[in-house]
Order: sequence, then structure tokens, then C-alpha cells
Amino acid sequence: MPFPFSYVCDLLQRLEDNQRGARGVLRGNADLLREWFGAHCSQFLCRDDHDDAALLSTLLPEKRTDRIYLIREKKLQATVGRALGLGVSRIMELGRWSRPGSGVDLAECVEGVLKETPNPISPANQAVTVEEIDGLLHSIASACRFSSPAVRSSAAASSFIETRLTDRELALGNLYTRLSSRDAKWLTRLILKNFEPVVLDPQMVYHAYNPVLPVILKVQDDFVVAGRILASQRRDRTVVGRPNLAEYMKPTLGVKVGRQPWIKGRSIKHCLDMGHGRMSVEEKLDGEYCQIHIDLSKDRDCIQIFSKSGKDSTRDRAGLHGSIRESLQLGQPSCPLKKGCILEGELVVYSNKDEKILDFYKIRKHLSRSGTFIGTDQDSQTHHWEHLMIVYYDVLMIDDESLLAVKHSERFQRLKQLVTVVEGRSELVKRQAIDCDRPSARSDLRHAFAKCITSRGEGLVLKSDDPYFDFDSARRPYSCCAIKLKKEYVSHFGDIGDFAVVGARFDAAKSRFYSIPNLKWTHFFVGCLENKDEVVRFRRKPRFVVTNVVELNISQLETFVTFVNPIYVPAEENDAISLRIEPGIDDGKRPSFIFPVPPVFDLRCFSFDKAGNTGFWSPRFPMVNKIHCDRTYHDTLSFAELQDMAVKEKELPPPEDSQELLGWIAALENADPKSAAGHIASQSTASQLSERTMSTPATPSTIRSECGQSQVSPSLPISRGNVISHIRSHSAIVQGTFGGPLTPPRSSLIRPSITQANSPERATNRTTVTRGLKRPIESPTKTAPDRCKIRRCSNDPAMSVVVPLSQGEDTSPDSSSSQREPLLDVSVSSSRRNTVASSSAVPPRLCGSSSMYQLEHVRAPPPKATLHRAHTASISFSGVSTTLPSRPETSHHNYPHVKDRSRLDHPSSTAAAVAKLPSNNTVQGGRGGQRCRYLPETCTLSSYFFLLSPCIADYPWVTEDLLSCHGVTSYARHPKEWSSTTTTTTTITTTANDGNEEMALQTAISTENNNIDTRRKQKQKRKRKVVLVDSRRKEATAAFLKSTHAAQLKRRNGEREYVPVFDWRVLEALREEEERCGKTSTGISGEREREKERERAGRLAMGGGAKSLWKKFWVGLA
Repeated sequence: MPFPFSYVCDLLQRLEDNQRGARGVLRGNADLLREWFGAHCSQFLCRDDHDDAALLSTLLPEKRTDRIYLIREKKLQATVGRALGLGVSRIMELGRWSRPGSGVDLAECVEGVLKETPNPISPANQAVTVEEIDGLLHSIASACRFSSPAVRSSAAASSFIETRLTDRELALGNLYTRLSSRDAKWLTRLILKNFEPVVLDPQMVYHAYNPVLPVILKVQDDFVVAGRILASQRRDRTVVGRPNLAEYMKPTLGVKVGRQPWIKGRSIKHCLDMGHGRMSVEEKLDGEYCQIHIDLSKDRDCIQIFSKSGKDSTRDRAGLHGSIRESLQLGQPSCPLKKGCILEGELVVYSNKDEKILDFYKIRKHLSRSGTFIGTDQDSQTHHWEHLMIVYYDVLMIDDESLLAVKHSERFQRLKQLVTVVEGRSELVKRQAIDCDRPSARSDLRHAFAKCITSRGEGLVLKSDDPYFDFDSARRPYSCCAIKLKKEYVSHFGDIGDFAVVGARFDAAKSRFYSIPNLKWTHFFVGCLENKDEVVRFRRKPRFVVTNVVELNISQLETFVTFVNPIYVPAEENDAISLRIEPGIDDGKRPSFIFPVPPVFDLRCFSFDKAGNTGFWSPRFPMVNKIHCDRTYHDTLSFAELQDMAVKEKELPPPEDSQELLGWIAALENADPKSAAGHIASQSTASQLSERTMSTPATPSTIRSECGQSQVSPSLPISRGNVISHIRSHSAIVQGTFGGPLTPPRSSLIRPSITQANSPERATNRTTVTRGLKRPIESPTKTAPDRCKIRRCSNDPAMSVVVPLSQGEDTSPDSSSSQREPLLDVSVSSSRRNTVASSSAVPPRLCGSSSMYQLEHVRAPPPKATLHRAHTASISFSGVSTTLPSRPETSHHNYPHVKDRSRLDHPSSTAAAVAKLPSNNTVQGGRGGQRCRYLPETCTLSSYFFLLSPCIADYPWVTEDLLSCHGVTSYARHPKEWSSTTTTTTTITTTANDGNEEMALQTAISTENNNIDTRRKQKQKRKRKVVLVDSRRKEATAAFLKSTHAAQLKRRNGEREYVPVFDWRVLEALREEEERCGKTSTGISGEREREKERERAGRLAMGGGAKSLWKKFWVGLA
């Protein structure tokens, strides 16, 4: 029975209204899908004559990669205008989508036109059905040579009588005359294969449609074939469950099998957490995916190749057929196959001359796209020593025997028996096995990954010894998944440098995704200066080479529009800068606007590539790391520097020595989130880490935010001399040079590297950093740690190295360090501190980089005595709170030396030791509590009450470095704590035992009397509330702000309270500015001093106007 298209539009419109919150309450898409399918199940979906493929193709048009219409916005606009007979004024209204800032797409323009003059409704106009639209679109696609062979061959069997493409497009236009304005909007988006802002999750649609449909599409990834299976079940009245269906179904030759889920590994630890048991670690090749079907019943045409998208690419990859025939011995008596097989592999280009696999960009001149070679205008001609090669890595079926339920190790053994390796033509993927359950697994994987990086490989693929698919609903998480591990996924190894943003263009469909009013830009053209020396020295007209086009996420684009908002001119009026834009940039699209003074983006990428029709190296898959408001295009990479960086990355041979390998091993070890250096089999450090540390997610944003802290292994003997020498060498490296691109950060975990850093040979090899170049050119013989991209570390001399200490461990320091006793455990009434105190060890932390460091051994408190005291002051809450230990400015020798360690376990000894703490360890500021370390008289940061989102509340760099150096000794972790805030108090709590009540009471009274003036001053003025988040973690920030909204914060008068939200990196900017001002404020007198003071106050104040540092990090209001 035909399915009315208006019912599909009902669902899509409900989803769009729900996403915009038009009805007040947001609901999940899954609930709306289930309701919609349930409402139409009995009447349409369960009937024998229902066309499942047509409905699925309508709901998920982007999945029909086999259909190519060659219809975009401009062509569709002309078709609709002719069909509706629009005049000049209404055609202008229909084309409003192309004007930047309009905020509408073509679909909404069509809707607006039909709302003004609706189509007449008559009995002759039958309702448009899903089957009718699907048949018409299939007919249009069959006339396009870029469609799959199966679609093109079905043109003769089509039920439509139109024989010319123009007739089919005319029939498409006639559909608009029979639709309402709303339905015409969704038909427009269906033809363009883009329902944005509505985005449907395919798996969610499959589950709501039929519980067994996801299983069917895994085995046979084709809507038409899956529809036939569902129809046969309805016709035969058979109901098959998921486990039974897995046994019932098997792959079919000629129908693509779905791929395993692929997951990105963010660190060594992250990969091992997702894996289990024995894992296959395979080399990842930079080629094109191939699923090869061999059907011996078709004689010479027995080879069929599917691409990753599911398109039949057999003809385009004809150059690979010879290699496949040789490897499988097709047509020979020794062929191991009887009926056929299904294999997976990677297509690459091999050079007999160089005896190696060539770069990815070499593939396009050997492969056509539907008979056309695309992007090869500036490529060299094909050489006779270059040819296509296949690298096999899996087998899914052999002679009607499905191997989808067979473990990976067994499948690979079957693959080895099947394939004959031919040098330069075919081979098996290089692999090794690692047992995740062994203590040495982390070290083995780290070594394998470092070896892959130094050999200039793309990365690794990790596969557990699981079946290809597991259809059991109770399967283990991450089972049957392939884990991709590339160096660009780990920490900030993919950072390349700053690029100038020279122009932008507007895409109407993409603008609907952002939902930003009056948005003018969606795609940004970034490039490098071609005449950087002339511009810097002689102020010549800048000449830029556009290298890439990038997009921003929502928060980044809002920041760019709000705070950067550069001056722009139409492209035809630009005379300020010269642009060189090759034809291959952005598929020939050109910028609509040019920025005469280009802003600056910090980019990261996966690798370098020569894009089609460009002829130069450019970042591959670039992403914007940061938007710089304090840099100009003079500070960006030059075009020559970018090319040299890419050549070093792609073309230099691997080094013969092992120094780079050791450097990468150390860097990867340091990149593991919250990991100690000594993840060695003989050590138990990992088990001693606190729960908070081990549960930190391994995401790039968290790692990037914590890069200011190095980590020191408790298992390594650390002396004061070694620490100081390492810190001095680390500070010196900041003024050194960094070589090749995409290199690891300097590791602080390996003692040989510390010693080596102080050697005179290394000191003499350093050169000066070129301005704006993050990785200047240097000799490739230098080791990887020397070519690092240095991250900001704390320069505060009061920061310290914290070394974990287990219960039974000897606490005597190294003989080379000054003798001192361990400090008493300083704990507070916070969930975070309680977590740390309850574990057997505190995670190691290198908090800064200065010439002097303090080694503080933190010991767990005795069970019967709990001490709640910060070095300066503590803020108490009725709920959960957090108090930061303030850094003492006096020497550590001022602390009392407790000679009898056993007495520390006694409550009286604990209280007595606290009572003997010298008073000069507490810095009393004018506002009560600790004063700012840089501007003690004028810094107002301690007058703010900060609420930290969970993703940054556990960053010691934020809580113990940035906040404490400004005199901020407390913060909140949940908005409910704000409503229960009391005045500042300092509380000492001990267990009443052995007559200690009187002593504890006297101590508390004395402390309370000392803080009376402080409490009076804080009662006079209420602290201003400020929220700090990590704006790069978009989903986590949104969830946290929702909880802030739910807290219902109110002022004293009962009105709703709105709190400003900033990115936590404002603390770094304020710290740098205050430190600079503190150093340069002396020596200025009179009116000039007052002017400088006013200017400085404007930069540091939250409401200081356009020059305020706070404005650059504004996120919103909560």
C-alpha cells in the first residue's frame, strides 16, 4: 500500500520543532521515532505490499550513495521556479537563501513562496506518496554516469516513460505543484540529501523500524535486499529473533557486507582499556578500502569491488584486478576457491623503483571516478614502475561458509591459507599479537606505536580476538570493534601552527546547523604568506597561498563572530591582499568575502597531503584548535615553512639510530592521561593511583588542558639536583628550536633525557625560534624530544613536585637532596580531597618550571584524627566544597621537623604539630585570605566566587596553580553550593581523645579571633559568582550549564540570578598579564603611572570594556 509523503513530513517537522524547543519541552528523537513508527505500523508497515526500501531511502537519503542526481541548490531553484510559474519578484524571494545573513536555506524559501500563494487543492490532485518520489529520484539517478552500475542498469526496467533527463526533471518540478508548503520544504531537503537541522541517527531509525533490521543491514548493507528479507518474513509470517537471525543469515556475493565499528584511540591507556585479551596490532595503511567479492560462477567477470561508501567501484579499480587474480590464483588449477569468497583489504600504489608503498595522493592518477580522472591536472603522469597493490587484512566468507562469527585469529589463519603473496602486487598486513592481560602490554604497545611513527607509518589498528560481528544484545562494550591509533589522535601531536584566515564563504544549509542570527560566514579560507620577509621588513602587499578551507564548531564560530568579527570586503572589491587559490581548493568554490586584515587560526591535522589540482603540500583534514585574538598574520607560518615541514614529515627517511624511537616512547608514556612514568611490570604504581586520576577521560581537550603539568614517576629515584637540572633544561628548551612537524612533546619522565639535556653538545645545537613558526627548520638528526612543541608550564617558584607515598614506604629523601621530614597531610572538606586522601597514594604531579622546587611527601591522615586546615584559610559550605591549599611563600625550612614519625599517628601529636605551625606561613591579605602573588594590591580575582565544571575541577593546573597564585583558595563544584555559602572560616577538627578537647577548642578560638576582621570585610560586599568551563568540550559544557539552570539561583531579593560563563583559559591570560604588569610597573611615576594603571585595570577587570581580557574568553550567561 502506498505510503503518503505527508506522514514522513509530519515526523520530520516534529523533530525540527523539538530540536528548536518550539513546544517548550525537549524530547529524545528515539521517543518520537518509536511513536511515529508505532502509529503507522498496523496500517502501512506490516502490510505485505509495503515498500521498505522506499521508506528507508526517504528517511535516510544520505545512505543512498549509489544514487547521484547532480542537482544542487541553483539548479533546483530554477526547476521549482519554472514549475510554479513564478514572476521576477517571487524568484528573487526564492533566491534569498544565497544571501549571507539571511538565515534561511532553499527549502525554507520554497516554503515561504508557497505560503504566500498555496497550490490549489482539487480532487484530481492525488496525494504524493513515498513510492512515487523514490521512483522518480531513482529514474533521475539512473541517467547520471556517476551513479552505481546497478542503478544505471535499472533505467530500462523503470516504470517511468520519460526517456530524457529534462523530462524527468520536469516531472520532479510538477511534484511541487501538488504539495503543501511544509511538504515542499522537506522534499527540497530530500533531493539535496540534507535534512539539517534535523539529523537522524541511522541505528536509531533501524531499531525503531524493526528490531532485526540492524542485524540484516550488518550482514547485507543494502536497503533493497534488506527490504526483500523483511517482506519475506511478513509474507511467511515468520518472526526471527536477533540470535536466530544471525545463524539464519550469511553474506551474499554481490551484496556489500557492513563494516565493523571503528573507534579512535586517544592514548595507549585508552586503547588497552577498550581492548581485552589477545589483540592483533596491525599496520594501518594510507590507502582506499576495498571489499572484494569473488564469484567463480561469473567466469572472467568474477571480481566485484565495493568502496567504503558502498558504491560498486569494480570498473574504476580495474587496475587492481590483475593483482587480485595473481594472489588468489584465479583461473588456475591451484586456485583454493570452489565457489567464491569475500575479502577485505587496502588499495595502495607501489613503486618498483623505490620498492615501497607511495603516498595517498598518488592513487588518484591510477583510479578514475566513474570513468573520469579527478584532480590530476597538476600531477605527474603515471610511470611504468608504479602500479596498484592490494594488502589483505580479513576474510568474511569462503565457499558459502560465513566467517562472521569466527574469531579474528582464526579468520587470519584462513586468510593466510587463501592468499598467495606476490611482491609488489599483493601481501598480508603486517601484524603482531599483544596480550592485554599481561603487565607488559602497555610497554609493548607503546614500543610498537613508536616504531610505527619513526618508520613514517600512518598508525596502527588494534583488533581483539572477537568475531567480526556479535549479534548478542548483551555483548561486552567495544567488542567486535577496530581501534585506530594515530599519533595525531594522541594529545597535541597533530598541532602544526598558525594560519591566516584570508576569506570566507556562506553556505545556506550549513548556516541552519549553527542557528546564529545574521550569520555571514560558514567556511573559512586559510593560507600562508608567500612573501613573509618582504611584508615584515618592507611592508609590501601581502601575497597569500590558500591551502585549505576549514569549518568551526558552534562555540568557535560564536567566539569568532562575537569577539573577532574582522573587517571584510566583497571579493571583487579586494585590493588589500593578493590571493593565490588553486582550482582544487574547496572543489572550485571561491570566497564571498575577503578579510583585509586576516585573523589567525591555530590548526592541527592528521598529516600532509597534496590535494587534487593544487601541486603543493597542505594539511590533511585540518581542524581549528584555537582562535587567536592577540596575534597578527605576521606571526603565522610562511608558505615555504609549511612546505619544508611537510617534506620533513613525509619524505625524509627514518633515522638509523634509536634516539628518535626512544624520544617517541617517552613522549607516548607522558601522553597517557594521569599515568606515572613507571608503568613497568615490576611496579605497582598504576594500582596506587587515586580513583579520580584513573577515571580521567582520555580526550584531547583534557590532555591539552593539562599539558602544563609534567608527571614524575614515584618509582624513579628523584633527587633535588636532578629535578633542578631538568627544570633548567626544560626552561632552556623553550628558547630552542623544534624540527620536523607533528612531533611529540618533551618528556620529563626519562632520566637519561634529563641528563642529556644538560650536555654542552645539545646546548650548542640550539638556534633561535623564527617568529610565528611553531616548528622551525632544523637538522633531522635531532631526536624527537628536541623537536617538540613546548607548552605553557607554570613559572611560579612556589610550585612543587608532589611524590606519592604508600603506607609502608620509607619516606627518607634521596641523599642528594636536603634532609627534611614529610609534611602532615593537609586535607579539606571536599569530595576531591577526600578521594585523594582515601587512596594509598597521591598521583605524581610536576606543577611548574622554576629554578627551585620543593619535594613534598604527602601522607594519608591517621584514621582517628582528621585535620581540616589550609595553609591560609578555608571556606566552609553546608554541602560539598573544595578548598585549595595555598602555596607558602616562605622557605620550606620554616616548617617544623617532626623527628619521631610514629607519633604522627597519634591524635594528640597531630593536633600539637598543627598548633606549632608558625604564623608567618599564612599570608594575610588586605581582603582577608591569601593575596595575589603578582599584583597583591590591585588583583580582584580573589573577590570572585568560582564554579568549576567537572571537566576542569580535577585539573591541578587550574585549581592548584592558576587559582591559588591569584589568592583564590576555594571554589565550588556544583551550583547548589552557591546557595549554601557561608562566610570564611577556618576549622580544626580532632577526635576528642586523651584530654585534647581543651587544646582543640583553644586552637579553634584563637584562629576564629584572628579572622573576625576578615569575615566583617567579606560580609560588606558579596562575592561575584563566575562559572569556568572548558568550551572545547561542547557536550560536557552544555550538560553542566543545564545543571546550573536547574539549580534556580536567585538573588537576595528573590529575582533570578544570571552568572557569567568564561573559558578557564582566561586564568592563563590574566596570570600572564599580571606577571608582566608586576615586572614593568616599577620606575613609572606621575601622570604616566596613573594612565598605565587605568589601562591595566581595564584589561584585567571583567567589565573593562573592549580591551578586557575577559571578553576574549566569554562563553555566555548561566
